[in-house]
Amino acid sequence: MKKLTLIALFLMFFSFDAQSQLKIGYTNPEVILSQLPEVQAIDTEIGLLLQRKDSLLAIQAVALQKEFDDYNAAKEVLTLEQRQVREQDLIQKNQDFEEERQKSLNEVQQRQITLLQPIENKVFDTIKTVADSLGLDLVLNEGSVNAGAFIFYASDDQMNITELVLEKLKQS
Repeated sequence: MKKLTLIALFLMFFSFDAQSQLKIGYTNPEVILSQLPEVQAIDTEIGLLLQRKDSLLAIQAVALQKEFDDYNAAKEVLTLEQRQVREQDLIQKNQDFEEERQKSLNEVQQRQITLLQPIENKVFDTIKTVADSLGLDLVLNEGSVNAGAFIFYASDDQMNITELVLEKLKQS
């Protein structure tokens, strides 16, 4: 699928009339986001939230471990039926703990997404504004492969607009 997309893009670029020049710029949104004070504040907030969640989970983990240790110490004197009941109880408590841990992680991730979304929208709007002011036809993501489009090669005459976007964001 990616090969098909790349081939289509390749053909699209070369199907333009020889007289029309495609103006391409590139930027790295990750660099931009990492330098914004709002993002740094969000990172701090998320870090504190994660610490609180971890502290609560650590308390539960210690209590659960104590129950496992108590069971292991007492299992020799328990009947088969008592052992099975305690084991089922411990299995259920362990599952509940794992569900709570996953729920906490999901809450932190959702909070981070909620806080970052408006900032990411502002960055992408600013990228568009800068690209329009420079008359760029296309802006590629210089960042990670995971983000989708990336640059295989950029000659020196390509325009990196990362700094221009950062300047524009700092002005607003």
